[in-house]
Amino acid sequence: MKFVGEHLLPGQLGHFFAVLAFVASLVATVSYYCAVVNKEDLLKDSWKKIARWGFFIQSIAVVAVFICLYHILYNHYFEYKYAWRNTSRDLPVQYLLSSLWSDQEGSFLLWSIWNSILGIVLIRTSGKWENPVMSVISLSQFMMSSMLLGIYILGYKVGSNPFMLLRQAQENQAAPIFQQAEYLSFIKDGNGLNLTLQNYWMVIHPPILFLGFASMTVPFAFAFAGIWTRDYTGWTKPVLPWALFAVMLLGTGIMMGAAWAYESLNFGGYWSWDPVENASLVPWLLMVAGVHTCLAYKSTGHALKSTVFFFFMAYITILYSTFLTRSGILGDSSVHSFTDLGMSGQLLIFMAAFTIPSVALMIIRRKEIPNINKEESTYSREFWLFVGSLVLLIAGIQITFTTSIPVWNKLLDLTGIRGLLKIDQMAPPSDPLFHYNKIQIWLAMILGILTAVVQFMKYKDTPRGQLTKKLLVPTGISLVATLAIIFSGGVHYTDYGAGFLAAIYFMLFASIYAIVGNLMYIFTGLNGKLKAAGASIAHVGFGMVLLGILLSSAKKEVISIDKMKMLSQDLFRKEAKQVARENIMLPKNIPVEMGDYHATYIGDSTASGDAKVYFKVDYERKDKAGNVVERFRLYPNSFVNAKENALTSNPSSKHYLTKDIFTYITATPPIKSKTAPANDTADYVSHDVKPGDSIFFSKGFMILKDINTKPSNKNYQAQIGDLAVGADLEVYTQTDDHFNLQPVYLIRDSSYQYSIEDTLAPLALQVRFSKIMPAENKVQIRVKEVDDSTDYVIMKALVFPYINVLWLGVIVMVAGTFISIVYRVRLNRGSDKKGTVKSVPPLKERV
Repeated sequence: MKFVGEHLLPGQLGHFFAVLAFVASLVATVSYYCAVVNKEDLLKDSWKKIARWGFFIQSIAVVAVFICLYHILYNHYFEYKYAWRNTSRDLPVQYLLSSLWSDQEGSFLLWSIWNSILGIVLIRTSGKWENPVMSVISLSQFMMSSMLLGIYILGYKVGSNPFMLLRQAQENQAAPIFQQAEYLSFIKDGNGLNLTLQNYWMVIHPPILFLGFASMTVPFAFAFAGIWTRDYTGWTKPVLPWALFAVMLLGTGIMMGAAWAYESLNFGGYWSWDPVENASLVPWLLMVAGVHTCLAYKSTGHALKSTVFFFFMAYITILYSTFLTRSGILGDSSVHSFTDLGMSGQLLIFMAAFTIPSVALMIIRRKEIPNINKEESTYSREFWLFVGSLVLLIAGIQITFTTSIPVWNKLLDLTGIRGLLKIDQMAPPSDPLFHYNKIQIWLAMILGILTAVVQFMKYKDTPRGQLTKKLLVPTGISLVATLAIIFSGGVHYTDYGAGFLAAIYFMLFASIYAIVGNLMYIFTGLNGKLKAAGASIAHVGFGMVLLGILLSSAKKEVISIDKMKMLSQDLFRKEAKQVARENIMLPKNIPVEMGDYHATYIGDSTASGDAKVYFKVDYERKDKAGNVVERFRLYPNSFVNAKENALTSNPSSKHYLTKDIFTYITATPPIKSKTAPANDTADYVSHDVKPGDSIFFSKGFMILKDINTKPSNKNYQAQIGDLAVGADLEVYTQTDDHFNLQPVYLIRDSSYQYSIEDTLAPLALQVRFSKIMPAENKVQIRVKEVDDSTDYVIMKALVFPYINVLWLGVIVMVAGTFISIVYRVRLNRGSDKKGTVKSVPPLKERV
């Protein structure tokens, strides 16, 4: 059957280039391998030329695949499953890139592009290490390109084809619509991009993160090349800038994800120890450990085996995290993981292809790897660099073990051990934050202290008196600053008892110590030479990150407290995981007290070309005299799905130098259509009453207790000459709740009469004192009930104090690491010109 309207050429070209990339990367891998194992120079050069051509061709092919897929998405060719699944006609153009790498095939493609770029850079810069290093890079690219094939080899499906037609998908082949030649006339639109991915962070976060993933291959490749070729020491010189580059890029990508979560997700923060977050963090921790042991080796000859181990494990855990997030095994424990595309076996082969040879080679040749038998002094820098690396390893082990609980359960089931030993199903921690933090906070404390102390130590040995003298001032300053913050009430966190509070105090000291110690070292130990101070600057940033995490988390305050307990847990969808008491109802146009502020829901609106609904919430803060000292508006927004009665919220924040006010919508009335502001049709009902009389309304009644000649109302600011009285009203609800209201009647300037309302937000009630009738000894009270079934929002608001310390710390860390990269590259060039590296001891001293 000839199908009408299909655009087959882009898909055919794209799949051709995907196959070409697979074949060319295989040619490059085999050729580079042959260039390594052949002894004759002529053969080596011939194989190298073939390998280079193979790698260049596969790089061009990968870029061509990217262009073809983007062309399909941009033109909304919904005959392709990838386009139908991830785009729609109303998707803003800026999110087309997000849709490209939102699914498994596209993210593998993005990873492949970065692999290709890094490989080309290595071909031009790695010199004598090109053949063995590029053998590993080409193998990685071969494995990556296989993920985009979607063809059967020996009866096994290899990869997933992003250019598969919708009618070719197995689940669609029996559908009647695809038996018609003009089936495309019935497909008016695509499924659309996941709502949480329609954010600018998803345009910039994945490319940086996957560049970080790709860059982790390079230190692994150098370490493997060194052991493979038995040049056990030469690789440590060129690897260090690449290892620092990997640390910088992956760390930046991780923190971009945290910023995305903070600005665009509604779990109320920047880190929740989600399994997908953890899977990216562990490789970064191990690479940081490898960088520090490599530094120790270059200066003393110690810790070479440790460096190999950390570089190997950093990339292996990248592959393991890829398996976790893409095999579907985390589907029940993480909302960020991909669904299974049937590539679990292929992912395991990918991981085994690098894990088995590297671990085997490290074990087999462990005795050949140079090692100094003399033990390090406990007052040497290399000793504590190694201790710090072990601490990072312990942190990674704890995170990996808990994150892998679904894997442990699967293994127990597959091996039959569960039934044999009658072992219960392992469950993820019910409180992940406390589970991880109770361990990680102590490890972070140790690392913070080490970053301050180790800088003042010398390699091989440090005179004790000299070290004590250098540490005396930064220790004193840090201790005074810590005590000042504690006694001023800057940190007080009792959710998990006194023991956890003590840990927080220790971590507070450690974070301040890291900042103060490294700043002092820059100006006393390095004499202010910033070009050589990259490590110290990065450590200052690390201390700021720790301090920012501590202050913003321990002092985080929920200000949207439902003091009147009017909200029920039934208002929230189960997956929202909201605590009813931490949310507050805002009826339209009624100010509601919330912490130091009064919040008023004004209405909602939509923007042209934007699928989100923007809820307008005004904040107002008054001083003790009742004067307005601050006023601003926030626009928390949501994707509203009327068909499923579902709400996907994005927060809005007010940023200050010392805090953020973080606001997001957690529930709305049953959704009909939130594309325009709702109309307020309720009218005031007048009641003529005297003290002691009752006024009934739909949710209860109120009693006029007295007329107060000194009224107090949050909306009334007294002025000289005012004649004002307030109506003291006691309100009782059907649920036996008791509230007080005091609307005010005011005569100002002898002629102007005002009726100042008082409101009761939980009951959507507005009350006015509108008239005094002295002849009848009565007053007129006007009551208005807002139709709260259609005209309110439920909102959560938090204050994150000193959150900017965290973000600034990330910037400082990245800047310091970049300075270190530049310094190491220049150092390597200088040593190349001299021909030797003086800091590394002679071989006979290291064996």
